[in-house]
Amino acid sequence: MNSSDPFQTLYQKSMLKGSATSESTKEYSENSFLHKKYKAGENFLNPYFSFRGRTLSRIAFGCYRVGLESPDHKKALELSFQEGFNVVDTSSNYGNGESESLVGRVLAAKVESGELKRENVFIITKSGYIQGRNLQIVSELEKKNQEFPEITYYQEGCYHCIHPAFLEDQLERSLKRLGLESVDVFLLHNPEYFLMDREKHNVLETKAKEEYYKRIKNSFVFLEHKRKEGKIQFYGISSNTFPENPEKYTATSLLKVLELAKEVQTELGLKESGFAVVQFPANLLESGFLERKFDGKSLIDIIEANQLLPLVNRPLNAISNQGSIFRLSYDPKESQGEVLKNIKEKLNVVYSWEEEFLQILPPGSYKYTFRTVTEPYLDQFQNQDHLAQFLERTVIPIMQQLIVQIEKIVGTDKQTEYIEKLNDALPLLERYVHFHNIQNSNLLYEKIVTFYPQYKGWNLSGTALHLLHSSLKEGVVLLGMRKESYVKDAEGSFAAPLSAIQEKDWKQFEI
Repeated sequence: MNSSDPFQTLYQKSMLKGSATSESTKEYSENSFLHKKYKAGENFLNPYFSFRGRTLSRIAFGCYRVGLESPDHKKALELSFQEGFNVVDTSSNYGNGESESLVGRVLAAKVESGELKRENVFIITKSGYIQGRNLQIVSELEKKNQEFPEITYYQEGCYHCIHPAFLEDQLERSLKRLGLESVDVFLLHNPEYFLMDREKHNVLETKAKEEYYKRIKNSFVFLEHKRKEGKIQFYGISSNTFPENPEKYTATSLLKVLELAKEVQTELGLKESGFAVVQFPANLLESGFLERKFDGKSLIDIIEANQLLPLVNRPLNAISNQGSIFRLSYDPKESQGEVLKNIKEKLNVVYSWEEEFLQILPPGSYKYTFRTVTEPYLDQFQNQDHLAQFLERTVIPIMQQLIVQIEKIVGTDKQTEYIEKLNDALPLLERYVHFHNIQNSNLLYEKIVTFYPQYKGWNLSGTALHLLHSSLKEGVVLLGMRKESYVKDAEGSFAAPLSAIQEKDWKQFEI
């Protein structure tokens, strides 16, 4: 790695030795706040379970949309360790590499202060995407005719690869960003991009899948060698298509993947396979993981039978049968109208402040303001993703131009002041859109408490997490705990023993 490496500033100065161990994870859990608050018994759910001898928290700190720039993310991660969450899920492409770097910095500081041991924590990372800084690296190599083999050029700005040469490069970079000599789990990140690309180009399905599973097997051979070197403890696949109907072109078959893992184990003469972890989406509106469509078994049945670790992503971002995205967050104790009124008043304070602040600029030096590009559209956003797209494609580019103008005319101090006010306003926009579109969340909540009255009084996110715990029984739910309040809220999902919920019950939640 040289000074031209776009990830250079994200690497840690030193590398922590070790990996999660049975003794240390058990010790950590028994001394945790979570253990003391939710001691296993008839009133609570044990926040921990055992996987291959290691004691893991049922909720992981999910690092999607987590990066270095936000002090809130750092504080939330620190709090999650303090409370007792000892599983972290990140990826090489989360935050363009910054997510792994943040995990590495916080973990190193905790270890240095004596608050944590490396062996207390179960770290998961993933690789496969070629975006951002990785795309820059790949583009430079291609100019020199040194490109990685078997790249899937899915679309502009988003390529994909699971070839061993690329995985070798990515694993080394991930370890340096995390500051670790070994990760506990290394996952192939959405390898189905290969199938999505082949379907788009009308390649015969049988031919595409033959090549797909050949590539996965080759990656497993590579990962077994990395296990032998001690750089990873376990490996697996994160795929959005594991729960899908097996006849679908882009579906990834866990049964087939298990066959491949067994073949690799036999060919390499291993006592056991390192393939041990499966990640997939699941939530109240997406119950494919419970449907018995794999030779009469469900995805969870197969996972349990093979003693795999299930990792559930998107637990609170649900896609309905109609394709609408719902944020499973709702507090029945809050009045929708009153909350909207309070948020709008806070936004108006920001808008008024901005109007007065921008008087420092000469007339005609800017065309748009935060108010003019957001206020007219407040009631038009269908969901949080719709808002996020609007912010990314419209609001942020316009605001960046205005921020540059402020710096040019009145300097960096005023620029910083304006940026800080915008950062305060963005969460208000998110809350406004959430409460404006809360009707369906309320409908779903009422359905749940009709069938399961024990959840009456809980908020929807806690209920959604607890029902996932109940269906997984032993597994990890990956939660985007980007704020300290989210960390605290997650703890509420342990406030009752497992519910007796079956596949048919989930169908009743559909909206």
